[in-house]
Amino acid sequence: MNEGVSKPDGEGLRKRLDEAVVLQRTVLQLRKDLRDEELPVPALGEGAFEALRARVLAILQQREKEGAHALGLVVNRVDLTERQVREATAAGGLHALAGSVVLRCLQKVLSRMRFAGLG
Repeated sequence: MNEGVSKPDGEGLRKRLDEAVVLQRTVLQLRKDLRDEELPVPALGEGAFEALRARVLAILQQREKEGAHALGLVVNRVDLTERQVREATAAGGLHALAGSVVLRCLQKVLSRMRFAGLG
């Protein structure tokens, strides 16, 4: 397995967002999973992850206001395990969960690219 993908903190994954194609595909995946077509593509570079996390955080906060069911639907569409959700919320609440959502969508993109022979 790619060392960057296996790091528990996602640091290796975050660096892949510096690639324009990966960033664009990750935003498309987030739009699909979060059902938010307005999600903007952030500027390429080191701040891309945090820009995406901030936008996802706002979406999660809105879903939380709608109720646990709405937030649960997001978690299921993104395909986070119960353990990932528990650990993220225990570590940093919705802010950490938003980071986990971005990383999970990035993992989906990188997996597809790897199996398609593109990355």
